[in-house]
Amino acid sequence: MAAAGKQVPQSSKPSDARIEARATFVFRALESGGREVSGTMAALNPQEVARRLRAEGKTVLSIGLDTNISAKAKSDRSQPAKQGVRVRRSDVSALCRHLGTMAEAGVPLAEALDSAVTEGVRPDFKPFTQSLAEDVSTGTPLSTAFARRSRNMPPIVVALTRAAESTGQLGPMLLRAADHLQRHERTVKQIKAAASYPMFMLGAGTLVIIALLVFVLPRFAKIYADRGADLPGLTQVLLSVSDAIRNHSIPISVGALALAVALAFSSRSRAMSRFLDQLRYGLPVVGKLSRLAFVALSCRTLATLLQSGIHLLDAIAICRDLSKSERTERFWDSIDARLRDGGSFVDALKQQSLLPPTVVAMVAAGERSGRLPEVLGRAADFAEEDLETALKAATSLLEPVLVVAFGSVLGIVAIALLLPLFNVSSVVAK
Repeated sequence: MAAAGKQVPQSSKPSDARIEARATFVFRALESGGREVSGTMAALNPQEVARRLRAEGKTVLSIGLDTNISAKAKSDRSQPAKQGVRVRRSDVSALCRHLGTMAEAGVPLAEALDSAVTEGVRPDFKPFTQSLAEDVSTGTPLSTAFARRSRNMPPIVVALTRAAESTGQLGPMLLRAADHLQRHERTVKQIKAAASYPMFMLGAGTLVIIALLVFVLPRFAKIYADRGADLPGLTQVLLSVSDAIRNHSIPISVGALALAVALAFSSRSRAMSRFLDQLRYGLPVVGKLSRLAFVALSCRTLATLLQSGIHLLDAIAICRDLSKSERTERFWDSIDARLRDGGSFVDALKQQSLLPPTVVAMVAAGERSGRLPEVLGRAADFAEEDLETALKAATSLLEPVLVVAFGSVLGIVAIALLLPLFNVSSVVAK
């Protein structure tokens, strides 16, 4: 806006080159001639904005946090998407890369979107891209078009696009957003791949055990009963379980479904969310993996946002919305409050326990040298490497544990099937 370009030059950085916790504020003021003006300004607090405006001879009417970057980048569940197709992160990444490449080549944004609809995206993603092209063709900024689709558009893409439009660096910003989404997608795929094997083993093992109890054990029990053999206690116990499953299958299924629905609804409560957070970050193996994933995602996001010129408090507001975990939200709220009270970023991190001391030490070095975004990127690289190593170690450890566990259960069932053979042999011998 017009008034935004009349800011008083910022003072030079302190000797330790510490990055100040600036945020973006929107203001309304009266000039000396009585004309009302409005604009945005980066500052530490509203008092600094008011001081700068008065130094320019303006009368302050109102000052507030600018919601363009942080609040509007949040997921707005009340706005339905214009299409029913589920949008993948890989789709958004491909679109950002296509638009960024075309923008750097000097192609207008409307033409770049039209070419994306024609050949730049997969067929299922074309309706989404077409709706974006229609909005942009009517004069809507790309960041606003992205924000209208916040159900499917990651907040960091909205923030980076908005920052790009204010600096005229749309191409590099979109390419940076594509790189960030690809790294995030790779981390998520690693976690899913590590969890897929245990889930498959649990599902397959459970089905095999139920099949043995419901179909195999009753047939053997009938054979033993026809031969007049007494069933051992273990076989009788398993046969009782088999009878309960076969005779009460409908109530058991309904009860399991009701329990699943109850757990799904209770997971939205604060108490259940707090309990799940305790499990997620408190269990020995799962806790380590969760912390590494949090460090990788948070450091990567902060590095990307700060490198793009987005102020620290705005970046923290975006990071707060990356996870629905109550503990991570408390983490970012505490960091935000500490910064607004005048503390440094590294001092705020030292008060928390989610980040390991090595990462805090790296952030301290980056804050002193004025290279915080670069250091955060390196911390994210290290965390991603550690996460990959930890996932492989956890998978290699869990594999024999699952084999032993299900092997033991299957062994018990096999013993229950074979024990009555000794009684049958004694009956035949008589």
